[in-house]
Amino acid sequence: MLVKWNPYTELERTVHGLFDRPFGLRPIWDDRNTEALAWQPPVNVYEDKDHVVIEAQLPGIDLSDIELSVKEQTLHLHGERKADAEKSKDGYHIQEAHYGSFSRSFSLPSTVNSEEVKAAYDKGVLTITIPKQEKAKPRTIPIEAK
Repeated sequence: MLVKWNPYTELERTVHGLFDRPFGLRPIWDDRNTEALAWQPPVNVYEDKDHVVIEAQLPGIDLSDIELSVKEQTLHLHGERKADAEKSKDGYHIQEAHYGSFSRSFSLPSTVNSEEVKAAYDKGVLTITIPKQEKAKPRTIPIEAK
């Protein structure tokens, strides 16, 4: 028997879910709160005429807890945000800060020079700058008049 998708059933499930966990929030002691177990820092990736730039948002993470590597045109970012051991979770109502290990990987285009990657860490933002190869940079072609 083929069951047809019903948008009203999906809406009903969503509405019931709102009452199961108000505002989509779950207490930290709830075993279903798996978002706190694994996380990835948000990144911005953009390019200009000379570089590809990756900015990773890593507030509260010590530089010594971040590792950056390149292997076969893939950039790997690993690290860990350590929980503050002095704070007890007993008094929390909501804890949205993520703790633990993270890992991000980025496939680099063949147009960049992965041998000359540079990285800088300032105010919780890791900026990774990857220069483009000369052949990939835009250039102006002069037009000769005859």
